[in-house]
Amino acid sequence: MKTIGLLGGTSWPSTIDYYRILNELAQETLGGFHSANLLLRSIDYHEIKSRYYDRWSEIPALLEQEIRRLVSAGPDCLVICNNTLHKAFDAIEEVLALPIPVIHIVKATGRAAQYRNLRRLLLLGTKYTMEDGFYHRGLEQFGLQVETPIEEDRVTIQRIQSQIAKGIMTEDFRSFFAKLIGKYSEKVDAAVLACTELPLAIQQKDSPIPILNPTELQCREAFAFATGASAT
Repeated sequence: MKTIGLLGGTSWPSTIDYYRILNELAQETLGGFHSANLLLRSIDYHEIKSRYYDRWSEIPALLEQEIRRLVSAGPDCLVICNNTLHKAFDAIEEVLALPIPVIHIVKATGRAAQYRNLRRLLLLGTKYTMEDGFYHRGLEQFGLQVETPIEEDRVTIQRIQSQIAKGIMTEDFRSFFAKLIGKYSEKVDAAVLACTELPLAIQQKDSPIPILNPTELQCREAFAFATGASAT
């Protein structure tokens, strides 16, 4: 099995999900006592997260530094355990000129939607992700239509996401997302949980429409690369 490099800590509760999913895939696929072959670099996220709204231009250079540190350890592919940071990665991809593939979370989601014949998607994520447009543009390249919740809902999602990122979870969070998705269920074919904390608050069993979990999709593509298997 090839080695998967994880750039995590962004945030730490969702990084745990990456570790869990990849090891569950190893058990399900390979059986026995197999676990995923991983290299995890868990960064101090404050240095990046605190710059999201007023110093975004400084983030690509910080991300480049962290990626190079991880790649120097010798993984065979790279997974950035965060949705929003893929915008920064896109800005430095050519400069990085990495010798290994990066499993891009937006592209993994677009491919999965196409494969499942899902055309209209409800984009849920941080307020930044829902309003910036970088995720929309990435999915639209796959011929997909993207809708976001109204501003009131976006503000509530941001408040909840900030608490989940600190390790806080309540049943009210789960109830909110179930009702939110239900409200848009006649307009879209599926909901995209485009923030790595959101899958901690809403699961397929609680949704009236299909859910695309980019974290899981990204992990499946990375695991398929590491084992030479199919990601579907």
